[in-house]
Amino acid sequence: MVAFAAGCGGTRGAEQASRATTTARAARTPAVRALIRDYKRLGQDVAALRTEAAKVDDGTLQGTPALQHGTGRFIEHLQSSHLSPKARNRMIDHAAGAVATSCEQCFQMLEADRPIPQIAGH
Repeated sequence: MVAFAAGCGGTRGAEQASRATTTARAARTPAVRALIRDYKRLGQDVAALRTEAAKVDDGTLQGTPALQHGTGRFIEHLQSSHLSPKARNRMIDHAAGAVATSCEQCFQMLEADRPIPQIAGH
């Protein structure tokens, strides 16, 4: 509806939209900003893993040193993040999907890091 009002030549809708965006950004708590930062960093790590995994021609046991290093960096960032156990598990899904066909050891490292006991409540 805001886009419709702005498209008709009115500026009131555009002003309200910019005010709402500014208010939403100002209302972000430090915890929300930390989550956004963590998701962005982990997303960059997964993208780097996909890039390195694409360089491997066929599945190997140990992958490449760069792929192993990237997996280790992802795990370090994941462990220091503010994500919930379910969100961590989902991020591991993304990383494991990136390295599954290229590096068996990397895949096993990610699988071993799953927070299954915390999710199950044990």
